[in-house]
Amino acid sequence: SRARRVVSSLWQHQPAGAGLAIDTAMVQAVCAIAEQLAASGVSGFSGWLLVWGCYTGFCYLCFSTLLIPWFLYFFGYPTYEKWRFKTNPKYPSPTAVLGEIFMGVFLANPSVTFAPSIHLALISNGTLRHHCDTPLTWQYRFYSFLMVLFVVDLYSWAWHYCGHWIGSLWKVHRHHHHFANPTPFSTIADLPPDNIIRSLYMIVVNLASYCIMGSPVDVDVLYFVTAITIGFYGMYFHCGHELSILPYDNRIFNTSYQHYVHHALSYKNKPYYTGFVFKLWDDLAGAHYHGKQCIPAVEDEKLGNRTLERWETEIRPALPDYSVLLSPSFCWENWRHAVGLSVGPVDAAQKQSQSQSRGKAE
Repeated sequence: SRARRVVSSLWQHQPAGAGLAIDTAMVQAVCAIAEQLAASGVSGFSGWLLVWGCYTGFCYLCFSTLLIPWFLYFFGYPTYEKWRFKTNPKYPSPTAVLGEIFMGVFLANPSVTFAPSIHLALISNGTLRHHCDTPLTWQYRFYSFLMVLFVVDLYSWAWHYCGHWIGSLWKVHRHHHHFANPTPFSTIADLPPDNIIRSLYMIVVNLASYCIMGSPVDVDVLYFVTAITIGFYGMYFHCGHELSILPYDNRIFNTSYQHYVHHALSYKNKPYYTGFVFKLWDDLAGAHYHGKQCIPAVEDEKLGNRTLERWETEIRPALPDYSVLLSPSFCWENWRHAVGLSVGPVDAAQKQSQSQSRGKAE
């Protein structure tokens, strides 16, 4: 459209000193790495394998490592003050957490990096080199930030919503709902098909950007923003604890309470709170929960259920010993029975945990 051409012209060709000038000190980190790979002479299938392996290793080193302090803070060293804000007053068993670690750490990283690694390899070999030719201005990066934030959030909500309505998709996605009382280790604890489709954000966002601006979004912003929203916000989503600075009943942002309800009560054809950052999409779809089975911790405290006496007499004595997760023998003996990976008999605690999601789906 004429409007698009005018806006694009302003952002891409504004002369220096006019307020929208190109920042000559600004660089694109992703493109610099792609150029180094191209200079190394590694290309084709082997080039993609190298990118995939390096990207996966980076996620293991950075993303998966960050899950550990989140888990230790909320679950390894629980206190009464932290427990007051835990939506589910009970703590998951070590076997349940073991399932999250297997699916959310060891199995997840190669699948979430699969599609992005293809994108990066195509940039490196020159096929998508034009993705590095976007304007190096703060204005274009701000535009890219808004595009990535809203389009990725809408795409994540839509794919997640379909995962609860379409039978074939639910058969894959339902494994994530075995973790009815989640910890941060379940942030990306999905089967590979779910993780691969969800990580096609670079296609969806750039398609939307081409429709609006006729050019892709800034590639650094694309990967940085998705890492922040899917990574850090996802960890918060799955920490199981509510934040006083982000009340559950705020009008704009989803909170860990909404996502806990989603894990515990959503099943096939009942997609409560499938949104990620913004509540807007669930508001439009009417995907709200109005029952009393799961209430926020702050409301539970008003009912007198989060007292220090209950913590000292009921919760604290029953706290699980998560140090067993460091034992190779425990992991070897119990991985087959871990929630989400069960291939044999499971104990009563795991049956109860699974029934919160499986029973409703059936």
